[in-house]
Amino acid sequence: MEIILSIVGGFLVGYFTSYFNEKGKNRATIEDTSQLTEEREKITSKYSLDSTRRKIQYETKSSSYMKYFNLLDEQSQNANIDAQEEFLPILAKFNSDYIPNADNIQKASKAAAEFSNSIQKLMHKSQEKYLKFKNETNALKLIAGDEVLNLMNEIDKISQLSFDVSAQMMKDLAKNIIEKDLTTLGSQKKYLEDLANQTNILREKLVKEIRLELSEI
Repeated sequence: MEIILSIVGGFLVGYFTSYFNEKGKNRATIEDTSQLTEEREKITSKYSLDSTRRKIQYETKSSSYMKYFNLLDEQSQNANIDAQEEFLPILAKFNSDYIPNADNIQKASKAAAEFSNSIQKLMHKSQEKYLKFKNETNALKLIAGDEVLNLMNEIDKISQLSFDVSAQMMKDLAKNIIEKDLTTLGSQKKYLEDLANQTNILREKLVKEIRLELSEI
């Protein structure tokens, strides 16, 4: 009987040992599976969040760069509108006031003074628009990559130079017309054309760099 109990006891011990070992293995497997599932969910969540982040970053940058080019075009369009609607009438009035009275010092001086005052008001208005343009484009630079930012800054420098040359040209225009100084007018016009060409070249480079930057997001 003792032998039988011993055998049965040994069997039961072996059975339960095996049972609990297997149960332990099962628990470990369950825990491992749980951990793997949790890790997979973390990874999936990470990639999902990363994908979402990249999508948001792409959309934000592309939208901001589109706005930048729209502002550039708007600035150019405003300059053309101001030239057509405001500058040309000022110039026409100066011609009508000055040319018939070129030999009358008093009237000629009055025409030149009125022209100068009108030009100063026009340039002040243009300056306000230009400062607004710069403030809006400066805000867009906060998200730009290094190469894109460098090109934006180069365009800014040329834009500022173009504005300064235009302002000086307008300031000197009456004097140059009165003195018939076509050389100065011609050189100023040529300088502005060169700056416009430089701006177009930089814009083309900027477009390529923006495409490259967006493709790397």
